[in-house]
Amino acid sequence: MYYRIYVLLLFFTAFFFSACKRNFQYSVLEVRPLDREINQKSIAEINQLSPKDTFSFLIMSDSQVAYKPLESFVRHVNKTYAKDSVAFILHAGDFTDYGANFEYNLYHELTEKLNFPVVGCIGNHDMLGNGQEIYRKFFGPENFTFTYGANRFILFNNNGREVGFNGTLPDLSWLNTEILNAREDNLFFISHVPPMSDDFDPALRDDFVDLLAVNKSTRLSIHGHTHSFEYGEFFNDGVPYLVVPTLLKKEYVKVTVFGNEILVQQKYF
Repeated sequence: MYYRIYVLLLFFTAFFFSACKRNFQYSVLEVRPLDREINQKSIAEINQLSPKDTFSFLIMSDSQVAYKPLESFVRHVNKTYAKDSVAFILHAGDFTDYGANFEYNLYHELTEKLNFPVVGCIGNHDMLGNGQEIYRKFFGPENFTFTYGANRFILFNNNGREVGFNGTLPDLSWLNTEILNAREDNLFFISHVPPMSDDFDPALRDDFVDLLAVNKSTRLSIHGHTHSFEYGEFFNDGVPYLVVPTLLKKEYVKVTVFGNEILVQQKYF
């Protein structure tokens, strides 16, 4: 009798650990990402593409705790879009809910099945616990850029509340330098918190908005965080702001660029 119970316990223990696979986490504080510098790897893939004047990219956001929808999104994208119809995918932050290692790993295991390169910025939840350290190892720098033809994409950390609104996020000095050095026709800005939100550092809001507005190449500022779709010129300065809904709503956004014009489409799956 005891022998049978012992065998059953061994079986269920083995089953449990095999089911967890690499996502099993021994400590909530561990830093063991499955990969390194995945943003730079995706950018290397983008650099191998032949840029087009007219092209599309997809945007998802706030995929934390949305593992089933994320899995469905991956299947939907791979089935819906031919490889030459979408250049790449952006993620507007919050890969995790608690900044935990296993959450990053789950995201990676699902999205590595996509047929398109994915580039993402850090969200406020990604800075919880050891999340910021894991993000830096897993994804790379928090502030970085890449180009696709005549288009520059500027991604950065603007989660000001997570540092007590101390005036460091977003890094406006870095941002200004990137804007001044840009020679591309179109500039796209990607960060997690929209400047319309109370979670954006209020002391930096006006300067940030002005930086985008004074540059004639600014085409779109992309964000997540609020979990709802929003699109419009919220500061009456000609700059369109896009807020991408949470993936839990089974929504994402497709942006098509026609030279200096853009088309924003809310999509469902």
